Amino acid sequence: MTDGPFWSPEPGKWAAPRDASWYDRPNVWSPKKVHVWGEDMMSACGRSILTDTLLMRLEEVPEHRRCRASGCREKWPALVA
Repeated sequence: MTDGPFWSPEPGKWAAPRDASWYDRPNVWSPKKVHVWGEDMMSACGRSILTDTLLMRLEEVPEHRRCRASGCREKWPALVA
């Protein structure tokens, strides 16, 4: 799990919101979708670069916050009722 001095999350096992720090005026008011961690800090759906400061286990992400795009959608675990 370690690559040199930095830890890199294992793809498909973690989730995170997108990294909006490089936007000039990011929307910080509404809750954001959470994406499944893919390769090289990209989301599994390929839509977003993710922040590694807000990592969550896949099971911890509520259904209404989960990204439903192809790539992320297939990797979310089933919800336990």
